[in-house]
Amino acid sequence: MLTLWRRHTDTCPHRDKGREHDKCTCPFWCDGEIKGKRIRKSLKTRDRQRAIRNADSIENDTAPSKPLKDAIAAFENHILPLEASTRRKYQNVLDQIKNFCDGKARDIDEVTVEHLDAYRAAREISVATFMKELQILRQFFGFCSERKWIDDNPAKRMKLPRNIKPGPVVPYTPAEVGRMISACGEVGHSNYERLRARAMVLLLRYTGLRISDVATLSRDRVTPGRILLYTHKTGAHVFLPIGVELQAALASLPHPRGAGSNPEYYFWNGEMLKQTVVDIAARTLAAVFKRSKVPGAHAHRFRHTLATELLARGGSEQEVADILGISPVVVRKHYAKWSHGRQERISTLFEAVYPGTFLAHEENVSVTH
Repeated sequence: MLTLWRRHTDTCPHRDKGREHDKCTCPFWCDGEIKGKRIRKSLKTRDRQRAIRNADSIENDTAPSKPLKDAIAAFENHILPLEASTRRKYQNVLDQIKNFCDGKARDIDEVTVEHLDAYRAAREISVATFMKELQILRQFFGFCSERKWIDDNPAKRMKLPRNIKPGPVVPYTPAEVGRMISACGEVGHSNYERLRARAMVLLLRYTGLRISDVATLSRDRVTPGRILLYTHKTGAHVFLPIGVELQAALASLPHPRGAGSNPEYYFWNGEMLKQTVVDIAARTLAAVFKRSKVPGAHAHRFRHTLATELLARGGSEQEVADILGISPVVVRKHYAKWSHGRQERISTLFEAVYPGTFLAHEENVSVTH
């Protein structure tokens, strides 16, 4: 038999009266043993009659619960086809929730939205960062729901602030870029490291590629005067012209160690793990940034810098999206204030709809003042 009890919330005025007190509106839980199996779980309701019916259905159908650690292991197998960097992001969040729930919820169906709220409160991260974690949690619990391990997705019921604004985009100044390029000649123990560092910085500067794409750049993507950035789902290629400085830096690169006389890649020997060469590139760039003493320097800011420069010179959101390999919506979200061309087109459109209105207004303002 299962015993019904109300699990008092943190704000319940009867919390100190214990589980025997049920004269409140806190959610019902059940506790007991069926066929030798301990059952302790939420009944997903605050209504007594519905709780009784839910408890009866549990007594009549006692499928074994899925341990949380087993559910996480199954989900990790499910995401194996994803890139290693993406899998690490998922695994980091799942490790966090597993450690948090240790001693609080053994099985996946014991994890409630109250657990997730407490988990959020314990995480010393920004709301914007947690929104990314929440997307992963919703995917994980959705995966469990599809397999009938839980009745619903508790992560979907989490309430967070809306209209969260992204952090300000701060592009590099020309002087800061110059300091980083100069710092490339002062890092490492030999010319091998310094030439690689310079080529990496110039690739980031002039192409806006992600650090993982730079570290694994294949030679067949670079032809005289241009580089292949991406291939759209439509099959159309996105090429970018590259200047003499970057071409010279790539041409002077020493072959990756262990790659032989005819390497396929610029920085990778093709033998070590992909993540290993990305980590090496990250350490090289970290040394450059530290040596340059540019505040807040990191590889991703080169993408911000290229995007803002293109928009400031009249590039469209679609063109910037094509170059960076993202959507125009993301460009608009992060870089709208830098799009001078967009603002000029809006002004031109209004002047066409209301000819002479704005000129007269400006004249009136000048006379008034």
